Amino acid sequence: MYARDVEARKDLYQEIMFQLWRSLPSFAGASSIDTWVYRVALNTALTHVRHRSVHVETPLDQDHVEAADLASLDAADDTPDLGEQSERLYAAIDRLGDVDRMLVTMYLDDRSYREMAEVIGISETHVGVKLHRIRKALARSLAEEPV
Repeated sequence: MYARDVEARKDLYQEIMFQLWRSLPSFAGASSIDTWVYRVALNTALTHVRHRSVHVETPLDQDHVEAADLASLDAADDTPDLGEQSERLYAAIDRLGDVDRMLVTMYLDDRSYREMAEVIGISETHVGVKLHRIRKALARSLAEEPV
């Protein structure tokens, strides 16, 4: 999600591995190794995105969103081109802020609210609230985009 083409993904993977190796002495065991690896990987990916000059972040308006759910996006199976639908979804995710994009990534990776809260540094309740708002914002963004 943080690198679009094969070469960029390879570069990002290499950078993540380097940062994990470099940060390993600082692992104190306060969280699971899985959570720690995820945190290092996401922070490295965010740094990578910030340094890409072509990335322009446009936050979605989350204060004026309609009541829709990300699950309802799955109901759009009547769309013949699922590749195009996926690209639209990823484009909408790219316009999210860093924390929201991290939460979506973890949600898509089937991480628990507890794991998300540990990685981001917020409460589990706040994770749920943020995911609800993100779902609504993504649904609105996809509804407003021309197909």
